[in-house]
Amino acid sequence: MRAFERVFGVMTAVALCGAVAFAQDGRMVPYVIENAREIPDSLTGRIGDAERGRQLYFNRERSGCSGCHGSPGGPGAELNADDNGAPSLTGVASRMSEGTLRLWIVAPQVLSPRTSMPSYYMAGQRDNPNDPRFGEPRFSARQVEDLVAYLSRQRGQ
Repeated sequence: MRAFERVFGVMTAVALCGAVAFAQDGRMVPYVIENAREIPDSLTGRIGDAERGRQLYFNRERSGCSGCHGSPGGPGAELNADDNGAPSLTGVASRMSEGTLRLWIVAPQVLSPRTSMPSYYMAGQRDNPNDPRFGEPRFSARQVEDLVAYLSRQRGQ
């Protein structure tokens, strides 16, 4: 089963049951995708911490965000679109809602089926049995919200 089908299957199941739950730890929580365009509600029920999101964004080992998208508004941001197809995130909050940013992090294939951007919130991404978070997604719900909070501040040029 392709990643898009797994994500779409989870999305469909959540939409059908209408469940709402918030993560208190690393467990995944249900979410609803509206109009195949956004996840309007926070995965945690709270606004994320933009500073933690900034640290996560620039941690190349943990997220890889800055490796593909550069530094929003900083040196090299305009170069990445030519190098790897990943758009600059300079001013991204002027172009996208928080819900759309959230969907790009959680299930980018819903927005762009051919994207090379990975999902950061899919069960089983932590596949090392020695990892205390074995079987969990790469990012926790809190980390997704922290990254959304950071990116939603990028309103520059």
